[in-house]
Amino acid sequence: MHITSRDNPKIKHFVKLATSKKYRREAGQFVLEGARSCKDAFDSWLQNDLVINACFATNKALEKYSDYIDSSWFESFDQFYTIDEEISQKISDSQYPQGIFVIAEYSETVLSGDLLDANGKYLILDDLQDPGNVGTLLRTADAVGVDAVIMCKNCCELYNPKVLRSAVGSIFRLNIYSAENLNIVAKAFKERRIRLYASVIDKDAVSVTNAGLGKGCGVVLGNEGNGLCADDISLCDERITIRMHGNINSLNVATAGSIILWEMCRGDDL
Repeated sequence: MHITSRDNPKIKHFVKLATSKKYRREAGQFVLEGARSCKDAFDSWLQNDLVINACFATNKALEKYSDYIDSSWFESFDQFYTIDEEISQKISDSQYPQGIFVIAEYSETVLSGDLLDANGKYLILDDLQDPGNVGTLLRTADAVGVDAVIMCKNCCELYNPKVLRSAVGSIFRLNIYSAENLNIVAKAFKERRIRLYASVIDKDAVSVTNAGLGKGCGVVLGNEGNGLCADDISLCDERITIRMHGNINSLNVATAGSIILWEMCRGDDL
């Protein structure tokens, strides 16, 4: 089916999902765009790990991104629609859209102790608000191979389109758990005897290179502007920091988190 009108109900539904967190929650759906992310979504769909409700693509995208867009999608998925370039521009969150979009159903896995491996490696995000930072950290966590990312509910929404664009499909390869707050996380980690480290800016904290990060640990990253509050730091077993030179005394949280993730996993066969 080819869609030519911006007023098509499916297009209107896509736009509302892309622009409203409340509407995403009510519908239980989220949107993706871009050839790579949509391919990752279909790979997850083929493995029965994701429910895809609709896919839209321009004819130009079908030709240009044929390495990503498998023709079998057309044969096995009856909610595949071609759209005009004008509609692609309307529904895209990007200045230069690639012309391929997906609507999918999202799920939430709430953290519980039985989901944690006593020898696992975990990244915990507490009160991160910038979607680009969250997406970058998810992509880095995917790259180094952590066992899971845990997002406290005071973070920005996982299915925010800007998070998904920055993560570039990593949400389909990562275990991502939600937790009401860091108290819940700390309790679950204590039950499994997994050490919890607070990332802080403090010259008296242990250097990340000397902390012995590895199996059986989780690192907590805090808010971009304020870091972790004192109460949340007290829930952790140890404070760690990144030693810096010159006049630099802080790093963007995504940059700092990427350094810590590398240190946590560098002993693995990456």
